[in-house]
Amino acid sequence: MNTEARTIEQPEEKQRRRKIDRVMIVGVLLIVAAATAYATWRALASPASNADIAPPAEEGDVVTLVKGGEEVDLPANLVAGKFTIYDFYADWCPPCRALDVELRGMASRHENLAVRRIDIIDWTTPVVKQHGFESLPFIILFGPDGQEIARGDRALFEVMERFGEPVAP
Repeated sequence: MNTEARTIEQPEEKQRRRKIDRVMIVGVLLIVAAATAYATWRALASPASNADIAPPAEEGDVVTLVKGGEEVDLPANLVAGKFTIYDFYADWCPPCRALDVELRGMASRHENLAVRRIDIIDWTTPVVKQHGFESLPFIILFGPDGQEIARGDRALFEVMERFGEPVAP
């Protein structure tokens, strides 16, 4: 009789697990959708208007190095005697556009800061594989001595600390 009871309970247990799995998948999808919507809203609702999200005329020491997702030699493009921020971005990334506006403004206010922009195009390009990051915006900060200081979120905090300005990704 125990054997019969088990065979009856197993299909119910499988159904219960499937329901739980479905609920979890829907929950994860909702979280991802909410995070994406929030990031878009934050980029569009920043102090800059929608028109300002498009990059202004280049101010300060801001140069776009790569537009096609090719590999890039970071040390070869450092600016001697300046902090150099490598800004990995994509045109389809609203937080990247918002960060670009802020970085351009910082570069115009700080003579010891250079920004080098690198367009990844999409996640399959050589530059993404070369540097191994998995989210955008992504920055790498080098010091005036040419040594890497930080990358990713840590680099944003370093920029805020060293230049005394908030940077919102």
